[in-house]
Amino acid sequence: MKITVKILIILLCLFSILSCRKDEYRYNEPIDQLPLAKESLVATLIERTTLKDGSEDNILDHASCLTVKLPVTVTANGNNVVVNTTDDYNTVQAIFDASESDEDTLIITYPITLIFEDFTETIVNSDGELNNFRNLCESDNDEDTDIECIDFDYPISFTTYNTLNEKLSTEIITSDKELYDFINTIEDYSIVNINFPVTILDFSGSLITINTIEELQNTIENAINACDEHDGENNISEDEKEFSTLIIQCSWNIDEFEKNDQHLESQFDGYKFTFNEDGSAIATNASGTIYSGIWTINLTSSDLKFTIQFDDFSIISQTWELKEINHEDDGDIIDLSYEEDELKFKQVCN
Repeated sequence: MKITVKILIILLCLFSILSCRKDEYRYNEPIDQLPLAKESLVATLIERTTLKDGSEDNILDHASCLTVKLPVTVTANGNNVVVNTTDDYNTVQAIFDASESDEDTLIITYPITLIFEDFTETIVNSDGELNNFRNLCESDNDEDTDIECIDFDYPISFTTYNTLNEKLSTEIITSDKELYDFINTIEDYSIVNINFPVTILDFSGSLITINTIEELQNTIENAINACDEHDGENNISEDEKEFSTLIIQCSWNIDEFEKNDQHLESQFDGYKFTFNEDGSAIATNASGTIYSGIWTINLTSSDLKFTIQFDDFSIISQTWELKEINHEDDGDIIDLSYEEDELKFKQVCN
């Protein structure tokens, strides 16, 4: 009997100890604090604020959702420039601004690495590949995904409670990339709190102290359209996006070619031109003879330049400016010009 009582007493003590130990890991959410849910509006706003802004190097890639990873070598109006830092963008711009009468051209030395808004990277090897990624960016008329008029002042601290193992952890965030990754890896079984106060920097350079999650949400929402982000100045137009997609889809006939006030399109009767994504070009005549060439697209702040180079066809080998794209029932027509000369390619998809 005494042994049984002793055993019961021991079991009760063990149960009491274990219960107390479990309570030590119990998470008590602050009364005045709401958790940061992954799919919540405030989490989405934080993510949009941390997206990488690609407008800084638009003079190189003309796409505000992309950034060319430095260093990169380019040829600006015939001048070789090694772009090592963001300050070197001004070097390229100065070359373009040196003359108002010349045609600004930029040739990128491939391969290059592109950094996307979510900080992932990919290697591209040609203008065609770069143009495909340009087409993924929003047009000038779309609302930007990224919020540029406000920035977080790091570091920022988060407390995470894992409901599966009942453990607390603290995460110190020191950059936009770290914060973007953190927001996108919040698990359903985690309770995440921001350790306020948090400091943010608005577009005027003023620091703002935020003390609650509601205040953070309101501040970011108010900043969405609070400044001019200047993204549209170098973004490609809808015609330019369409051109870079169309040109590689099918073959093309020369529908009209006027040079020095003479119509010369008959010289290319029976020829089909194919422009490949890797920058190579092929002209095939009616008898099957193949002529090789190259092509590139260069975007300036105001237009698209289409350069064609065939050793056998010097008469059309030059840099043309895109005038417009016309959609006809029997095939699209690309209208190009050079000074007073005009060249029209008609689509042939069979």
